Amino acid sequence: MNVLILAMALLPWAASAKALFTRIFLAISVFSVEMQLATVTGTATLRTLIIVNVLLSVALIAWQWLRDGAPFTRWSRALLPIAPWPFVAVAASLVLVLNLRLPLQAADPYHLDRVAQIERTGTLEYNPAGAAKTNIFGWLYELVLADVRQIPMAGPALVHLHGVFGLVLVGIALAAAQTWLRPWPSRWPLVLLFVIPPLFHALVLIKNDLFLALPAFVALVWLVTSAERATWTDAAWAAWLVGLAVSSKLTNLPLALALVGGVVFAQRLRDWRPLGGLALGGLLGGVTGGLFFTLYANAGLYGDPFAREQVQAIGNVNAGASEALVSIVRFGISLFDLGLVTQVLWPGRGGWGGTFGLPLIWALAVLVFHYRLRAARWALWVAGLQFLAFATVFPDADVAHRIVLAPALLVVAVSLHVLNEQDRYRRPATLALGLVLVLTSVQVVRSALLYLTGT
Repeated sequence: MNVLILAMALLPWAASAKALFTRIFLAISVFSVEMQLATVTGTATLRTLIIVNVLLSVALIAWQWLRDGAPFTRWSRALLPIAPWPFVAVAASLVLVLNLRLPLQAADPYHLDRVAQIERTGTLEYNPAGAAKTNIFGWLYELVLADVRQIPMAGPALVHLHGVFGLVLVGIALAAAQTWLRPWPSRWPLVLLFVIPPLFHALVLIKNDLFLALPAFVALVWLVTSAERATWTDAAWAAWLVGLAVSSKLTNLPLALALVGGVVFAQRLRDWRPLGGLALGGLLGGVTGGLFFTLYANAGLYGDPFAREQVQAIGNVNAGASEALVSIVRFGISLFDLGLVTQVLWPGRGGWGGTFGLPLIWALAVLVFHYRLRAARWALWVAGLQFLAFATVFPDADVAHRIVLAPALLVVAVSLHVLNEQDRYRRPATLALGLVLVLTSVQVVRSALLYLTGT
């Protein structure tokens, strides 16, 4: 309810798809800070904050009206080229059917446990009797779900339709990315961005990976296309989005390293102001994503800001160099084997979300072939370093591609942009793209049928 009230005050004045996307996460960030303060001070709850946000929204509306005049919707035109609308309609219908037919389920139970915990207490307080995973492993996405459930009469039903709203957010993120990526004359190739298997599964089951991947994806697109021209405000904006994703889920830490390293390399330290912007934006992202609150709450309940004992008990981290090497090899194979080879070499592998599959394989081939182009080189290096860091640390990297969805989306989006810029060899690459679209769409439809039949 609170996010809806803030969004209604902010979104009508968005001047572009990028501004629309930014304002959505600005509304979420404001509410996040409010809830952290309410929890620490004990002065408000999820429900009483509604009064505060009604007053704040009235003030925001008055300020924007005086500054910019009546609301405008120039951003709506920017959403038109995101993909062919017949496909968008079919995809939305499929997700809607799945959301309506299936019970509300989370890929990991702790997500819905955390939602229930926030609703019960009205705050972000930890549950001393609850599982450490429910307390420690982030809360921003779960806070948004709990808040939506407060909408009178419609709230629980809207959460049940999380996949439909997730699909809308994906479309807005792709439209925002086209601020820097030249769109195709035909919109059909953009379908490739919608049929990446882990993205589809995130629209069926409750999981925070897609929600956090989208702001990181938009920031990474800016990084690989515009970092050398970055102003301090650009850098602060990108660092805020990445900082929000990282502080909400520390497995995203390589995103921050890629952003900082990329800006430093692109700027060659010619201007220190972008570095100041990175620091400021990263700090804001850390606050809005809840990093500092989590450290505070961990210290209060577990006596350790990093809850090392509890995290170690949960496990799921490579123990040494040999395990890390095996994990890297396994993850590398999984990027190309469509989930087949790793299951033979390492029996028992396989998990929720699937691999990136044919869309990523095609995109990597395009970028390697056009490596001489700056955007292609940067996308490969940014994604490659994040994949490497992920596989080095986590033993289940090959079955959890969804956690590195942001760099995968980056690779696919930039490959479409690069191919659109080149005339040479476009025809064979486009024919291969058509085959990939057909095959991966069949895979998605098959997954949908398996969900519906319960197999």
